Amino acid sequence: MIVHRDSFGLLDLADSEEIILKSNEVLNALAQLPTASWPYGRVVAVEESAARNAADAVAVRRNRGILAGTLEQAHVAVYWAPAS
Repeated sequence: MIVHRDSFGLLDLADSEEIILKSNEVLNALAQLPTASWPYGRVVAVEESAARNAADAVAVRRNRGILAGTLEQAHVAVYWAPAS
């Protein structure tokens, strides 16, 4: 997943596309993934998008917290990948 300033991206490797989600859509989108998408169990890799300015950085950090809380409540572990 990718944390953006105002949304979340779910990377679809099969189609090489990013599906943009709102916070209330994340768990449903993850639940729709096939079993093969979970080779390590309930673990999601998450990266922050690059911030263009200070306001973007604050918004991304806020969304990071929202995503972390959402995934924690669903008992999904998070691997915080370094930003590319």
